[in-house]
Amino acid sequence: MFINPYIFHCCKRCARKRNSRYLPRDIVFQFLLHLPAQLLHNVVRHVCREWSLVICSPNFIQHHLRNSTGGVIIQQKLSPRNGIYVEMRRGCLEICKFDCGVDGLVRSSCNGLVVISDESELPNLYVTNPLTKQWTILPPFSNLTGHYWNCGLAFVESSMEYKVVSMCGDGYIVPKTRIAVLTIGVDEVWRHIDIDLCHLLLPTELSFIWFLLVTGGYVHWPSSKFVLTLNVETEIVRRFPAPQLPKMFGSFLPMGSNLSFIDESGKFSRDVWEMNSVTGEWTMLFSFDSEPLSDRFKGMFSNYTKSITPRFWLVARELLVFSLGFGQILWIVYNVKTSEIQSFELEVGRYHSEAHVNSLVWLE
Repeated sequence: MFINPYIFHCCKRCARKRNSRYLPRDIVFQFLLHLPAQLLHNVVRHVCREWSLVICSPNFIQHHLRNSTGGVIIQQKLSPRNGIYVEMRRGCLEICKFDCGVDGLVRSSCNGLVVISDESELPNLYVTNPLTKQWTILPPFSNLTGHYWNCGLAFVESSMEYKVVSMCGDGYIVPKTRIAVLTIGVDEVWRHIDIDLCHLLLPTELSFIWFLLVTGGYVHWPSSKFVLTLNVETEIVRRFPAPQLPKMFGSFLPMGSNLSFIDESGKFSRDVWEMNSVTGEWTMLFSFDSEPLSDRFKGMFSNYTKSITPRFWLVARELLVFSLGFGQILWIVYNVKTSEIQSFELEVGRYHSEAHVNSLVWLE
């Protein structure tokens, strides 16, 4: 049988039908790693059974996740299903519609999975993969748990488990404020971490821990004076000092596996600090110049310095996402190394945003 040496097909079956060669699985594996998760799920896995087996294999899913670039979910608070997903591909911004299949706001994201709060009827929390539309509902908070203030999704690499963490309580009273944890697929009810917050926080400090940030296997509650950090594997909470700066004015943002702080006290110079999640030690990494942003957008708003806000690291230590304007109508991606600027506009409204990466990950 003659085999055309210049035509390749996906599998042996297709090759036999068309009298041509087929691609070995290891080459297919490496080729598919470079395709976006959305294309793999919606199109490529339907090409043939062999490609579908590769794409759905746990080994491929984990390799593809490590090879993927991050993006940002932006939702309208009053209409969360009318959201968008923004990512940088081949040096250009790509914007597509975002619909996770559940009518609610994304509260946290980890490895392509998101926690969504749906308060349309009864307050519910879901964990879902917005791409594959697989989802599970989390157990409700009990009366003993109280009301959750915010929640974060974190990954424990050693056990391959996902945990949802929330600071919860009944009002701003330290003795009644606790940290609730739920190991997905293991816990049927929320657990409380056995710590005494009175030893970590003063009564006047409780109001500063209403929001949290997740970096890898750590959950942080930052403030201008301290950072409360939970190791989700050991479930140990530690209190670390905030960066020791003359004037504490800036933004805490997740940056890879560690927490970052962008010092905005200068007119145009911005210092980027990084906290080691294990030791709590802060290191000044580099400075960047924000004057190119001012030159380009200063005519749009009368008070520029108070209307531009750092939101996320799209690429750690390189691409920083800002929103500009009190209505968050203009979003900017700024390369802190090259000063390159890309932007897009939204309608005036109230928006909620979360860093995210499209993936094929699901809970086994």
